Amino acid sequence: MTIVNCKKFHAYFLPALLNPENLPETAIVMTDVLRASTTMISALENGAASIWPHATIESARTAASSTENSLLCGERGGKIIDGFDCGNSPREFAPEMVKGKCLVHCTTNGTVALESCRGANRVLIGSFVNLNAIVGQLSKSEVAAVLCAGTDREVTGEDVLFAGAVAAQLSRMSPDLELNDQAKIGRDHWEAVERRTSAGESLSDILGQCRGGVNLLKLGYQADVEFCAQLDWSTRVPELDQNSWRIVASC
Repeated sequence: MTIVNCKKFHAYFLPALLNPENLPETAIVMTDVLRASTTMISALENGAASIWPHATIESARTAASSTENSLLCGERGGKIIDGFDCGNSPREFAPEMVKGKCLVHCTTNGTVALESCRGANRVLIGSFVNLNAIVGQLSKSEVAAVLCAGTDREVTGEDVLFAGAVAAQLSRMSPDLELNDQAKIGRDHWEAVERRTSAGESLSDILGQCRGGVNLLKLGYQADVEFCAQLDWSTRVPELDQNSWRIVASC
């Protein structure tokens, strides 16, 4: 039987809604389902040594120029940034490309959202592809949270769904778990999606109807949406070392 230490779980649908006063006691998961967090998990699963997230293109370029064995990765508006080695598709980072390398990563929303997590007890990276592994880690912390990256400062359904999936699983493990209203909203939304998938609708199709999914489909990235909808493809839990500001696979 799994021992659940988690007493409180909060969801924050945007970085602007995060209360920094709560961070020192909180294990927080940054999620940008479509696609930054899924891409980070994919890259580490395929052998990347670390990921160095950057909020701006300029700082990413500078970091990559002074880092040996690095790849400069990122996007703006879903498209690869001019002069970068690769974009932000979780399907790009094959073992032969990333093994042993440091990925200097800059994205429109996900790497920016990580800046809001400074000072947390732990900072993890989560998505549907490592959902159960994330829940397992959060169950060990008394206070846990999911921070949704959103898109261009607006709430996105795919991130809210992930936060809700975490809330639902933790609530089933610990019925007395304290949830904030955003976590309750996300949980209810996820449970409605579970009913839809039980009736035959795919999670991929549902993600494709969310803002991030609509944007990716317009750009021709349907395969990325399908990749990001794979439940528990990975058991890895990337964790941000706040001293070095590098993400590594902690477990």
